[in-house]
Amino acid sequence: MPNGEPYTPRNEPVRSVVSDVVADCMADIDSITDQFLLDVQQIEGYAGSTVDDKDLRETAVASLELLLRLVGELPLPDRLAGISEALGHRRAQQGVPLESLLKAVRMDFRLLWVAMLEKVPAASLPDFTQDAVRVWEAVEFHTIRVHAGYLDELASMAQAKEQQRAFLLSRLLTSDGKDPQLLGQAARALGVDAESRFIVAVAASHAQKAFRERAAAAGVGQFLHERDGALILILEDLPARAGKEPTGTRPWLDQLDCFLAPPARSLAEVPLMLRIALQAVPAVTQESSGRRTVRETWGHVAAAQLGEFGPVLADTVLGPLSAISSHERERLIETLQSYFASGSVSDTAKELFCHRNTVLNRLARFEQLTGFSPNRPVDAAAVLAVLNIQSPFGDAE
Repeated sequence: MPNGEPYTPRNEPVRSVVSDVVADCMADIDSITDQFLLDVQQIEGYAGSTVDDKDLRETAVASLELLLRLVGELPLPDRLAGISEALGHRRAQQGVPLESLLKAVRMDFRLLWVAMLEKVPAASLPDFTQDAVRVWEAVEFHTIRVHAGYLDELASMAQAKEQQRAFLLSRLLTSDGKDPQLLGQAARALGVDAESRFIVAVAASHAQKAFRERAAAAGVGQFLHERDGALILILEDLPARAGKEPTGTRPWLDQLDCFLAPPARSLAEVPLMLRIALQAVPAVTQESSGRRTVRETWGHVAAAQLGEFGPVLADTVLGPLSAISSHERERLIETLQSYFASGSVSDTAKELFCHRNTVLNRLARFEQLTGFSPNRPVDAAAVLAVLNIQSPFGDAE
């Protein structure tokens, strides 16, 4: 039974002295219960707990009757079947600490043994003391099943809590963030302060495994959420503490292929920042790896938002380049992209390993062909937008 095997009666007949003592204790079960109730109040976790006196007495009487029947090898009525597991479930729901519960259950051994010894005739005492193991086995049988019921209830409660948490998070993320009741419920379920700042990041689809591993290594794996195939990090940005990294910084994110949204100034802004992140994360590819923000991805998002207007704009701006060779076209676009990234002719020349006059000539050539000047802000904005759109030449520029 210490390993949880079913309780089975012994083959040898029960000595009459045990039967008589069990019968006497059954008749006196109310007074034994009174002593249990006095003793259990001394156990930390029971005093002032949510378990009321009526509950304690009813479960104590049932448990003591179960133990006495096991010791005396008496039939177990249906009302006592599963009572041990039920007790474990009940105390878990009531928030009684497991250690306190097991201490109270094991206290039954001393309580029963003292009560039984008082009823044993002096002449039978030497033989009866040999049956201490029978009382202990009955208590262990009961304890193991109480323990199992408690753990089973904890698992069920955890699952229900996680389901509720996932439900509220889903409602929050699909909301406009303006429902105070939903914000309060979501904050409590997530264990966060609704007025905190929050970090919102979405992993690129090809980098979800690495993102998950690094989040776990950073100790924030529990703040990952999966939704419609996206792997999302929603992390409360707590103030910096001594020995901790400064608030707002997560260096481990820098090397990961993900989009990091601007900080959400409260839980109410998290849905907005998630929508921003989901729009931008397709721009994070294996070719453009690492952490990306609004600054690096706005062109991709802007191009996507242009809809049907985008290809027409691309054809308007880049269409004239179809008159030149693909080699020259590629060099012009490469030069534009480098120049727009730095804004410096000298830096562009260094990156492309050419003379600065070559860069100036290519920029002038682009303006000559298209009529759009890379140095005129309004033209440069249009060129930047179309470089993020499928070009009229069938290539992603």
